[in-house]
Amino acid sequence: MNRSKAIINTKNIRHNLRIIREISGTKIIGIVKANGYGTGINEISKVLRDEGVEMLGVPYVHEAEGLRKEGDTGEILLTGTLSEDEVNNVISLDLQVCTVNTNVLNALNNAANLKNTKALVHIFVDTGMNREGVKPSKLDEFIKVLQTLENLKVVGCLTHLIASDDVDKTQTDNQIKEFTVALNKIETAFGKLEYIHTHNSAAIFNDIVSPSNYSRPGIAIYGFLPTRELQEKSGLIPSLKLMSEVTLIKQVSKGETVGYSNKYVAEKDITIALIPFGYGHGFPWALSNCGSFSINNNRCKIVGSVCMDFTMVDITGLDVSVGDEVIIMGDGITGDSIFDISEKANTIPYEIITHLLPRLDREYI
Repeated sequence: MNRSKAIINTKNIRHNLRIIREISGTKIIGIVKANGYGTGINEISKVLRDEGVEMLGVPYVHEAEGLRKEGDTGEILLTGTLSEDEVNNVISLDLQVCTVNTNVLNALNNAANLKNTKALVHIFVDTGMNREGVKPSKLDEFIKVLQTLENLKVVGCLTHLIASDDVDKTQTDNQIKEFTVALNKIETAFGKLEYIHTHNSAAIFNDIVSPSNYSRPGIAIYGFLPTRELQEKSGLIPSLKLMSEVTLIKQVSKGETVGYSNKYVAEKDITIALIPFGYGHGFPWALSNCGSFSINNNRCKIVGSVCMDFTMVDITGLDVSVGDEVIIMGDGITGDSIFDISEKANTIPYEIITHLLPRLDREYI
């Protein structure tokens, strides 16, 4: 029996998708990378498809291949880079791509030609992220290359916003302006595009205006946003709760230590509970001696180092028994929220949920 689990509320995910559609006014490319942001890519993708999500997005071929093996027959966009030895899989799996590597595009064109088909391409415009994409200064040259590749069909255009969660939208507005110029060039060369997408989760909820007809929500699908401020006004409902239970209770005398490396020394006699949830499940080691779990509506401070398999908490003076339910991550009222945890760990909400490991059971409600 696995005493630690992630509970994923699919009703909340459906609610979030409806909110995203309403606010964005666009069709959706649902981003399900990193095992569906820790929630389980296959199960969540089925929920998204059932809600009418038009396309799924993942960065890697093996993620798309897993979706196909699970029976997904809908449109899938590879949002990441691509290597030449993967182009045959792109064709056989019927994937759309947004790579800008001309060697790969040549190989993809040849692979499509051998199968007497056309590979569908989205042009990724780098408007300042300096990650994926072609820079606007190189766009004319890139377009000329694509025009020579007869088995590639340009169907989309995208960019990625650097700071779409920022209150100051100057940088984002400049990116959108640069993207719009690039889009006009691309549509002049290839005709009207079916897929135009700039918006990530934060942009959808931060009143960013663009020529997009698709949005690429990721973390918002699961009920979270990058900042508390955006979260509080979004109408999204968190879909993920992390749970465990008390498996052992013991007394610690004044002066004794708890856990590795003597990181906690008891200043008085205390009672601790052992919880089978640690960094081997995906909980941040950085919360050693500073995080908390919720037991019977009480926040119980973590004492000592978070271990791979266990974490110890102080339950001194509380009515706690072996088998009692423990909330590792809740909604901020019944247990620490994703923001409480990420802020204490000096990281971002994305890292908290994408680090959840396979040994943690997923339960869907």
